[in-house]
Amino acid sequence: MMHNSQGFTLIEVLVASALVAIVTTGLLTMNIGSMKADTQASHASAATLLAQTKLEQMRILPRTDYSWGAGKHTEQSLKADGSSGGTYTRESTVQLNYNNLSKLSRVTVTVSWYESNNQQSVTLASLYW
Repeated sequence: MMHNSQGFTLIEVLVASALVAIVTTGLLTMNIGSMKADTQASHASAATLLAQTKLEQMRILPRTDYSWGAGKHTEQSLKADGSSGGTYTRESTVQLNYNNLSKLSRVTVTVSWYESNNQQSVTLASLYW
């Protein structure tokens, strides 16, 4: 639509600007979605590691330790490395005599956290003989 070799018309500049704005908006939206998914995956990985760590601790502890007491045990305000001062809550539930077998125990560990005002959680369970 160039009428002469001196430049572009106002319409051409407006159309080009609109196209750049549309493409930029799309890229920004995609970037924000990717960052949100990355954050969610990071929290889920940390929670899974906290749950696995607790199950491994239970495996090592003698059955006389207080952690093996039947019922729920809660640890609040954990960081991803298990130290205090974080946003994770780890709850372990010990079921002794699982399925009426006197030496079989089941431990279920649920790690929860809040993300965008929604509670998220990861649950793992293991049987111990």
